[in-house]
Amino acid sequence: MKSSLKLPLWLRFVLLVGVVGVVSGAGLLAYRYWTRPVTLSVAVGSIDGEAAKAMSAIASRLASNNASVRLNVVDSGTALGAAKAFSDGKVDLAVVRGELGDLAEILNEEVGRPRKE
Repeated sequence: MKSSLKLPLWLRFVLLVGVVGVVSGAGLLAYRYWTRPVTLSVAVGSIDGEAAKAMSAIASRLASNNASVRLNVVDSGTALGAAKAFSDGKVDLAVVRGELGDLAEILNEEVGRPRKE
């Protein structure tokens, strides 16, 4: 003797709508997770503050265009402060000038290093 569970039509319809809703919601959450923008912190430093203004303008332009990258601008005061923040791992990028002496050697060593969280 075969026993089968036969659900009423309205219950089957409600279950189908519920499963479709859960799968659609999970798909939407996964899409939002994978397409969220990546935020990079950028250390800038100049005596007159122009580097920070320029990077802030670039960051706001990226945000207004819905780019996949966002910039968090950290003003370090000087180019050496920006390089120090980069070498300490506090920021992902640094805006510095290459003619500051041995700074170029420090930055060349640090570019390949993964960021410590």
